[in-house]
Amino acid sequence: MASTRIPTKYAISFLFFIFLAGYAASAVHWDNPVNKTSPFFPFITTSTSGQEMYDVYCSSCHGKDGRAKTQAARLCTVPPADLSVLALNNHGIYPATRVAEVLRNGTGKTPTGQGYMPVWQPLLQSMNSETLEVTEVRIRNLTDYVKTLQVPPPAPRPRPPMPI
Repeated sequence: MASTRIPTKYAISFLFFIFLAGYAASAVHWDNPVNKTSPFFPFITTSTSGQEMYDVYCSSCHGKDGRAKTQAARLCTVPPADLSVLALNNHGIYPATRVAEVLRNGTGKTPTGQGYMPVWQPLLQSMNSETLEVTEVRIRNLTDYVKTLQVPPPAPRPRPPMPI
């Protein structure tokens, strides 16, 4: 009678697969309420709210206040921009067109090292399987939200009195 013994490597692979599948199933919390994140990846939001997208996609590097003073920012090869001073650095005018352009096409710098600014248009479109029109709404809303993070311009300094 011939032996039908299963080779050890197949048995170990099968047990590993069963363990991995069991772990994945146990990590799902079936009783949690439905939220506005994607079921495929917990850091993808289906909301088109500028603030919600900023909180999910941007705040880890740029900070809740846009000042880029986060732990993640310290690990980036290229430091994230301080989004709170975009208007201040642009003669007091918020550069909405430039912000939207960076979200669509990136900074124009070659990604090097870790923590570089991603090109968001294709990411948003593919993560949520959306049309270009919906992705543009997301970019516009995110651009509008970043505008709310701007620090107010400094108060003008009083002029010294003119000598008589």
